[in-house]
Amino acid sequence: MSYFVGVMSLSKKKKVSFIGARADGQAGVVLDVIAYYSNEFEVTCFFDSTESLKGKDVLGIPVVGSVFEITDQQLNEIDFFHISIGNNLARGEIYSFLKEKGADFLTLIHPSAIVSKSSVLGEGCFVGANAVVQNGSTIGHSCILNTSSIIEHNNVLGDCVQMAPNSTTGGRAKLMDMAFVGIGATVLPDITLEKRSFVGAGTTITKDVPESVMMIGYSARVHTKNIYELFDGKK
Repeated sequence: MSYFVGVMSLSKKKKVSFIGARADGQAGVVLDVIAYYSNEFEVTCFFDSTESLKGKDVLGIPVVGSVFEITDQQLNEIDFFHISIGNNLARGEIYSFLKEKGADFLTLIHPSAIVSKSSVLGEGCFVGANAVVQNGSTIGHSCILNTSSIIEHNNVLGDCVQMAPNSTTGGRAKLMDMAFVGIGATVLPDITLEKRSFVGAGTTITKDVPESVMMIGYSARVHTKNIYELFDGKK
């Protein structure tokens, strides 16, 4: 089951737990977004495996330890989980673990984001400020679409994909499970990024990327002709 913020009026606040308590990381970002929906949700705790955080408060919220040590009582007391960890592999592992236990996940969408009504978002996703998901796109579970990222029309994203701030995909692109697109990177139309592929910041992807391959560097070629001569209708 997945729940999307802001879709209905609730008579009682739902209890939400975040996995990952890094205040200066994804946890801080998701807390900022869920604050817009404080009438609907109450954040009860963080789960985090960092020993030094256990039993302490992070941003006013208690940290109760590793999610892999969650008790049946804790599971029953929480309505929704959201994995607030940037690492794609870690999100995938935690998502699978909790899914097997029957957990429900919360999809968080910043109020300034634009998500087409004809697109589909999986459970447990995060859509950041000014992000755009265009028509006909399908987004898998536990994906992160960061600030001002753009998913163009008819894209397909697998599970646990991450789009960094200001990254962009062209139409009909396919990003398989756990693919990562770095800050300001561009994936051209009809390109496929296979599982666990990594696109570095500022990179332009013009060809399909094989599984688990890292792509770094701006892809361009020198063009010696004057651009105005090319497009004046005479050349």
